[in-house]
Amino acid sequence: MRKAFFFAGCLWLVMVAASDPTWARNRSDIVDLAAYADPPSLKISFRIDNCFNEDMEQAIQSGVATTFRIHILVDKDGLPWLRERLLAATVERTIRYDTLHEQYWVSRAEDPGSWLKTKYWDEAKAWMSMVRDLPVLALWRLAPNQTYLVQVKAELSKAQVPSFLRYIFFFVSLWDFETPWATAVYTHAPAR
Repeated sequence: MRKAFFFAGCLWLVMVAASDPTWARNRSDIVDLAAYADPPSLKISFRIDNCFNEDMEQAIQSGVATTFRIHILVDKDGLPWLRERLLAATVERTIRYDTLHEQYWVSRAEDPGSWLKTKYWDEAKAWMSMVRDLPVLALWRLAPNQTYLVQVKAELSKAQVPSFLRYIFFFVSLWDFETPWATAVYTHAPAR
C-alpha cells in the first residue's frame, strides 16, 4: 500500500513539474518553419524561441563568443527507413560582444564573410534567432510533384565553449540549449 502511495505521489510531482509554466519557459523551440521555392533554390525561414537564458546573456556580455549550430535535413517523403536523404547540412551563427567598443558582432550563414554589428542586445538576439530566406538546396535536384520533408534543429556549439568555462558552469544550464527537430513539408511543383 505504501508503494502505491509513493508511486502516486511521484507521478503527481512529475505532472505538476511538467505543467509548470516556468519549466516550459526554458525550453527552446523552432517555430514558424517554412520551406518554399524561390528560384533557383529551396529556401527555409524560421525562428528559434527561448534560445537565450539569463546566464548565457551574462556570459556573452562578458565577452564569451557563442555559436549556434543549425542542423538541416532534406529527405524525400516516404517510409522512415526507406527515405532518401538529399541534404544533411550544418550552418553556424556566432555572437560576440566587444567590451571595448560596447558592440555586438553577429556572423550568419545568410551573410557569408561579413559581420553585422549593433549596440543593442535585442537587435543582436533577433539576428541570432531569426533565419530568413536561407537557401538549402538547388531546385533542379527536386523531382516534380514529389513531397519532401525539411527538418531543422538548433543547438549551442559546445566545441566553442572555452574549456575553463565548461568546469565553472558544470551544474548551470548555461550551455544546455538544444531544440527538438521541427519539420516542414514541401511539395515541389512541376516547372512551367
